[in-house]
Parts: sequence; C-alpha cells; structure tokens
Amino acid sequence: MPHALNFPCRRARWRLAISLLVLLLSIAWRPAQAQSCYISGAFGMNFGTVTASGKSATSSVTYVCAPDYSGGRTYYYQVCIYLGPGDQSAGQPTRRMTNYNGAYLHYDLFADPAHTQLIGGVGTTPVYQLTVAVPPNVTETYHAPVHGEVYPGQSVPAVAPFQEQGIQGLLRWRYSTTTFPAASDDCSNGGEGGGSLNFNSSGVLATFDNACWVAASDLDFGSVTPPEQQVNGQSEIRLQCPVGTSWRLGLDNGQHYAGGQRRMARTAGGFVTYELYRDPERTQAWGNTDDSMASGSVGQDGSVASITVYGEVPPQPDAVPGIYRDTVVVTLYY
Repeated sequence: MPHALNFPCRRARWRLAISLLVLLLSIAWRPAQAQSCYISGAFGMNFGTVTASGKSATSSVTYVCAPDYSGGRTYYYQVCIYLGPGDQSAGQPTRRMTNYNGAYLHYDLFADPAHTQLIGGVGTTPVYQLTVAVPPNVTETYHAPVHGEVYPGQSVPAVAPFQEQGIQGLLRWRYSTTTFPAASDDCSNGGEGGGSLNFNSSGVLATFDNACWVAASDLDFGSVTPPEQQVNGQSEIRLQCPVGTSWRLGLDNGQHYAGGQRRMARTAGGFVTYELYRDPERTQAWGNTDDSMASGSVGQDGSVASITVYGEVPPQPDAVPGIYRDTVVVTLYY
C-alpha cells in the first residue's frame, strides 16, 4: 500500500512540471505590444550662399514608426518633434550661426512654409505635431518638413562660412490601434502607449555672399546762363558691402572726354567742360586710377555708405545756350 499511495503523487508532480514548461514557452514567444519610432539619418540644413536680402531653405526630420508585424492591425501614431537651440542660440531671441570670428547670422526654423510656426525645444509652443497611419507589416519612412529662414537686413563678413552645431532634437510619439490617439498637445501621454527618442543634428550651415551693390544719383548743375564764374554741384554714390570689406570707387572720364578734359555735349553740337572731385574744396580730381579713386571700408554695423561727388563747371562765357549731358561710369572695386 505505501507503494501504491506514492506513485500517483510522483505522477502528479510530473504533470505539473510539464504544464509549467508549456506556460513558460507561451510567455517567451508572445509578441511585444509596445510600438516605437526612430530617426533615420540626421537632421541638417544648408542655406547655401546668403545675401543681405535673407534666404529660405527646406530640410526634414526623417523618422520610421513600427507596424504590426503579426496582428494585422493598423497603428495610428501622433508624433511630436522638437529642435532645441544650438550652441550659439541659447538665450537668444532668434537662432544664430557664427563664423567663429565674432560675427553672427540670425535665422529660425519653422514647421510651415509661411514661416509662422517656430520649432523649439521641449516646453515651447506651438508643438510641431504630425499623424501617420502605419499599415500592418509595412515599414514606411516619413519626412517631417523643416523650413528655415535667414532673416533679411543682415550685413556680416563674408570671409568665413557660418554654422551652428549642437542642436538637440526630441521625437515623441503616442499610438492607438483604433484611431489617432487623443494624446496631449506635447505627445507626453494619451492613446494606448508611446515613447520618446533623443537625436542630434549634423548642423545648420550658410555662406554670406561676398558681393556689393552700388547706386549713383545724377549730378545736375541746374539751369544757368553761360557761366562767367564757376558753377558747383554735387551728387551721391551709395554702396553696401559685407562687414569689413575694403572698397575703392573709380569714375571714368565720360563719353566726351578730350584734351585732358571731361566734357558735356549739346545735342545740336558744342561742349562744356567740367570736372569731378573727391573733396569739397575741389582739389582732388576723381578718376579711375589707383591714386585718384575714393576708398574706404565697411564698418561693423554694415550700414549703407554714402559718398559725395563734387562737381565743378569752370567759367565758360562763350558757351552756346542749350542742354548739355555726359555719362560717367562708376566702378566699385572690392
């Protein structure tokens, strides 16, 4: 009898061990329920060559959200994207790039092409949100457009490229298997689950155009009788170049130059001589050779420079009345 009583007990233990083994196998092969997203590549933006008029550029944050590989369900994701300030922008009213020589080029990043919705770091609003419906068993790549603008009205040196590094990004997501999740505005909760992922940037880059512009107003001596005394007049040449640019301004001899004299011509014939000077005393003739040009450099404010041209018509009492004109070419060297 002792033997008969013990045998069923050993049999019960054997069955219990087999039952536990099957349960453990079932747990080990059960598919994970948490759905995740990740960044593909690195966010970066290159504005190329920028002028004082500013410039726009477009890039993207590329991300992938996991599908349902076994249950045949569509996963509905709400995604939030943050781009924090880089190593030159913290505490600044706008983002900025540096040439690492004391100059800054201001810019910003936006979620919309109209440049009204700034993209900032965690805690800023509005938050850049997107929704994607991921079909079962399909891995798809999504692109979140990022629109950049270098602000107009800036004048900076053009001797070195500008860049900003150190932009820290954050990708947050919430998901649901029935419809887009009623998640919070910052994707920190809601839906059936979610998560977050930090990512880095390859940098924001730009080069400032090493270009200048120049414009000149007409010099009008007015309406006078044939001059028995000299007649004076003046006009302005305006120019703008990148900060720190050294420049020279040359004036050619005009269309009717002869015998060492600039001349204005009358349509019906005849000439009136005149001269152009760099100084109000009219002692420094203005020409297009190294020793006769005006020169200067652009200050740190990058403002438009205005240079006065001083003109003189010497006495010419025998000149025939009429309208006299000449065209002088202004050349800017920098």
